[in-house]
Amino acid sequence: MGTLFTYRRVLSILIIMLLIANSVFITSCSRSKPTYLDSLQSAIRRVPDEASRVELFLRLAKKLQTTDSALAFSYIQQALKLEEKRDNKLGIASAHLALGEWYRTYHDPQEAEKYLILAKEALKKDTARESRKLMAMTRINLAMVMGDKGYTQLQVEEFLKAIPILEQLNEPKILGATYQSLGDIFFNKAQYKTATTYYNKSLDTYADAAAFTEDIISRHLNLSSCMFYLDSLAQMQQHLTDARQKLDSMPGDSSILWASWFDYQGQLDQKHQMYVHATTMFNSGLSIARRYQDNPTICQNLYSLAKLHNRLGQYDIAMSFMNEYTTLASSLRDYPLHMPALDLMADIAYKQSNADQGYRFLREYITLSDSMQEQEVTAKLHELETQFQTSEKERRILQLQHENERQEFALQKNRLLISLMIVIMISLLVVAGLSYLFYRNGRKLLAQQEQLHQFEVDRIRQEHHISLLSAMLEGQEQERTRLARDLHDGLGGLLSGIKLELSTIPTIDDIEIKHTKVNNTLQRLDGAMDELRRIARSMMPEILIKYGLGEATVEYCRGLKKTGVNNIVCQVYNFHTDSMKHTRQVVLYRIMQELVNNAIKHANASQILVLLQQTGNTIFLTIEDDGAGFDTTQGNKLKGAGLANIQARVDFLGGKMEIQSEIGTGTTITIECATSEKNDA
Repeated sequence: MGTLFTYRRVLSILIIMLLIANSVFITSCSRSKPTYLDSLQSAIRRVPDEASRVELFLRLAKKLQTTDSALAFSYIQQALKLEEKRDNKLGIASAHLALGEWYRTYHDPQEAEKYLILAKEALKKDTARESRKLMAMTRINLAMVMGDKGYTQLQVEEFLKAIPILEQLNEPKILGATYQSLGDIFFNKAQYKTATTYYNKSLDTYADAAAFTEDIISRHLNLSSCMFYLDSLAQMQQHLTDARQKLDSMPGDSSILWASWFDYQGQLDQKHQMYVHATTMFNSGLSIARRYQDNPTICQNLYSLAKLHNRLGQYDIAMSFMNEYTTLASSLRDYPLHMPALDLMADIAYKQSNADQGYRFLREYITLSDSMQEQEVTAKLHELETQFQTSEKERRILQLQHENERQEFALQKNRLLISLMIVIMISLLVVAGLSYLFYRNGRKLLAQQEQLHQFEVDRIRQEHHISLLSAMLEGQEQERTRLARDLHDGLGGLLSGIKLELSTIPTIDDIEIKHTKVNNTLQRLDGAMDELRRIARSMMPEILIKYGLGEATVEYCRGLKKTGVNNIVCQVYNFHTDSMKHTRQVVLYRIMQELVNNAIKHANASQILVLLQQTGNTIFLTIEDDGAGFDTTQGNKLKGAGLANIQARVDFLGGKMEIQSEIGTGTTITIECATSEKNDA
């Protein structure tokens, strides 16, 4: 039966084509020369089969939809009347679908939705292949209408319901376009990973690559755009390469998709700061888009050129591109295209020192943004209202059925239920009120405890900061005292002796004695100079400035050995001077000096080890002796040993100090700090 129906349909189509060709030939030879549409109408009247006439009406309506909307609408109505006369549900659904498409084309979503719902209701119980395909197309068109009305959730639901039907029917062309539409929805919502999923599904549907070359190119371009926003530039380049291979297989630049390819390649070049090549790409895309007179693609390339020239500081050129962009965008009435344009033009105007114009663009941007947000909120409210009305109708139907079944004893049960509900509601209100009071009091108490805890933490931090400052000041005073003592006792005594010797020289008459006195005085001056150098080195060793902490540590220990401290051993491993700032090296050097002096003065040790080691970005300074040791739990002795001052300097470095000591077993002190403040953090 199905095969016979197919043969009859093919035969009817062939008859229609022959009649149309015959009518066109006859009318072309006549004197009055009727129009091509008159010939088609004459051919329609001569078709005897009503089913074939309906199909011809719908085909003509689809072709005339963009050129002669009134005639297209008339053909659809004639097809609907014929199918209603025949009581053919499939034909009625086809006519309703055509009316829905016609109203959607001419921006009447309410009427479009009405006829598409009628088509869907007519096809609901029909499981034939043609009916299922018609149902899929109805759902796709209904999804587009929902998108036009701003009901994004309902739009996605309709697309998802159409996909299983298309998969069963093995319709790769329509299925791929449906997946692309879903990808576009999520792309416009900035959900690029989800959009990538649907674009890949669309790409997987095209098993026969040769038959869907432009669709495959379009999907690769969609995916490259997603990769751009996901900052996955390597994958973006791969998709552009795949698209380029398909485009090269087409003759010349015969596809408008070349314009989009050049635009995306230019964006990728701009990411890689290849601005000259990016400019060439954008101009190539703009040239192709102008040749095809494709205004959206022209706007796309103009916007990319304006952004590039704005980034390069060529504001006049950028503004000229944006002026052309806004003119085309206004003709398209595509308000989302206006927002990025106004934002970019405001930025360019401010960079051109044209504050008034920049302020005007910014105000227009804010006004348009508020308007679009208000439209989205309104659309969402309508969507929720539609869902509510549907659920409310279903609930009312169930409620009426329930009341009919239990009509005899409903009154008593309702009274009992109402009483019970009142008691429950009162109980819930009481419990809710008490819970709210407990919750509010608990929050207040918790907030007070948090405030007290914060006050205590702040107080401890202040005390710690004060103790650090005190320790630093005490260390500075000790350093000044030591310096004064060295100058007074050492250098001052030497200079006083030199002065006395010089004062006796004028009174000596013997030349040899004078020479002897002068030589002795010069030797005393050399000693004074050595003492001055020693004091200067103790304050800021020259070797620390020139060669860094490692060499300064070795030299300091070597100098102690010259003064008679022979029990000190110094080892430096893997220390890199360039890895640590000079100021931090000076602080660590002072810590080493203080610890070694403490070991010499207080430990009475037979052996002292100084170990400086660097591991990665971490410095370890260890001072170890086998002397008397001390009890680390007694704070007074720690203070007397100067460790409070050392701890303050360690805290300044952002490091930590570990002390291991017992009475009679010696002391080991390890300082650990980072090479820089950044590493400390």
